[in-house]
Amino acid sequence: MSGVAPELEKLLVLQEREQKKMRLERELGVWPNELKALEAKRVEIRASAEKKRLEAQSAEVERKKLELEAEAHRAKAARYKIQQFETRKNEEFAALGTEIQREEKEVQEIEDRELELMDRGEKAKKDAAVEVEAAKGKEVELTVKEDELKKKKTELETRLADLLKEIEALAGGVEAGVLAKYRRILANKKDTAVVPVVHETNCGGCHMKLTQGSALAAKGGKVDATCENCGRLIYWPAS
Repeated sequence: MSGVAPELEKLLVLQEREQKKMRLERELGVWPNELKALEAKRVEIRASAEKKRLEAQSAEVERKKLELEAEAHRAKAARYKIQQFETRKNEEFAALGTEIQREEKEVQEIEDRELELMDRGEKAKKDAAVEVEAAKGKEVELTVKEDELKKKKTELETRLADLLKEIEALAGGVEAGVLAKYRRILANKKDTAVVPVVHETNCGGCHMKLTQGSALAAKGGKVDATCENCGRLIYWPAS
């Protein structure tokens, strides 16, 4: 890298590794949200299956209520028939006949509703069974994705640990004062601390025009050549 001070060459290598470290840390930062999204999906799948099961259960409960209601009307009709059989009064006989017809009509209407509920219940049971099977398949898929995500996390953590060791070794080879300045700039800028001069006149970090003195310092390979606008260390790139 002709024209670049040896210390800056070391910093450029160090900076490239630290930028990799930042990317890995960002990927690891996303991991908890990805895991939460998978868990939320699992909850959604189970809730959908449970909803179908409850629909089937609700239809059966409602049908049993109607069954009891129909039985109550049948019992009333039976009592009225006994009373009708025992009475000798025509008016009372006729009135009881009307009540019997009313109760029998109620029974018929309830039985019709029972049939509708039975159909609905059967459909709900089938839907629930289908949903449960589908949920099992989806949960298997989610488990696979979770395993892949955990494997990815382990790989990222391993790469990051190796990178941190490499960064530590590289930093140990840089003069302490230069390293301290580089660290301060990197902490402040969050992305790059050492940038090239572009078009022979501009800072490669903030893209502002450099003073002639700064450009010449960079071209001369000075380690402390700095952009007056953004404060980054600058170097003259190899032609």
